[in-house]
Amino acid sequence: MSPTTTRNLASQSTGLALYALTLAAHALSAIARVVIVYYCLWFADVLTGWSIPANTIALIVAFAPLAVSLLSLLCPPLIAPIDGHWWEMSTGGRPPEQDEVEAFDEAFNQLQQADPGLRAPRHWFVAEEPGYNAAAYASSMRVDRGLLESGYAAAVIAHEMGHLRSSDAHLTSALNLLLLKPMSTPEMWPLWSLPFRGLVWLASGQAVVWFTDNAWEMYWRSREFAADEYAVRLGQGYALAQSLRHDLPYERAIHRMRFSRATHPYTKPRIARLQTLILATQAEGAN
Repeated sequence: MSPTTTRNLASQSTGLALYALTLAAHALSAIARVVIVYYCLWFADVLTGWSIPANTIALIVAFAPLAVSLLSLLCPPLIAPIDGHWWEMSTGGRPPEQDEVEAFDEAFNQLQQADPGLRAPRHWFVAEEPGYNAAAYASSMRVDRGLLESGYAAAVIAHEMGHLRSSDAHLTSALNLLLLKPMSTPEMWPLWSLPFRGLVWLASGQAVVWFTDNAWEMYWRSREFAADEYAVRLGQGYALAQSLRHDLPYERAIHRMRFSRATHPYTKPRIARLQTLILATQAEGAN
């Protein structure tokens, strides 16, 4: 096993350990949901006189997100296709047109020349954006319209395949399934309603996201480097570095970057690291 593969597996193990801690923390969210759902059903029972199985319903509502999230990791084919199509609908994606299918296939054929066993994602869609970006989630890939019209499609798709062929995309899906509804952090005032608003914030899962976000973003930044390495192995290192240069004019300093909630590392170090990897790969090929 190569040092790169060993390092990549160790990094993914860190992510799975972080997920286990996050899942355990979401048990607190589930307890908050039990309280809210149970008392709502109890109140409805008192008003209507219906015999409502409040305990059973509260437990199902409370712990279903945790079960679905865990199932998405243990058995991805059950959850990932549904979650991927929901991602397409919720982000305003669309099916590709024929010329876009041809551009994607041409780009993927370049990658298969480096790895004949590489398989294209079963589901991919187009984001109506002019940029050169793509993203991986569950078992799906989103590709910007602008990327398919550029010369960098193969390079950026290779990077995203690095996420799809590791635990990254499924882990992102599993984390998203734990969150019932994104919410802003409750304001202190009015003070009389703070306990209720805090309970709802905890029940939604957003409180756990707030506490764990920094740790996760540090992890995701390290995974960007791993996906870059995968693109280099597919012979797309130089083209990926060139595509990243388009982001340089728009990049700004981030306060305490190492511990920030930035999803990606700075672009310039990524380009420098890609150049180092390209030279190392060429040296290995020469030997």
